[in-house]
Amino acid sequence: MITCNVCGHLNPLDAVVCENCGSDLSDSPDLGGFDEDDEFY
Repeated sequence: MITCNVCGHLNPLDAVVCENCGSDLSDSPDLGGFDEDDEFY
């Protein structure tokens, strides 16, 4: 999930803009931490 920096809404990982307020999610700290093929244990 990607948290919107503006309104705090949780968006799906493939979202480009917030589903709630329409803000750009490209600057979210939730992006860039992991690749899609990373495994979590």
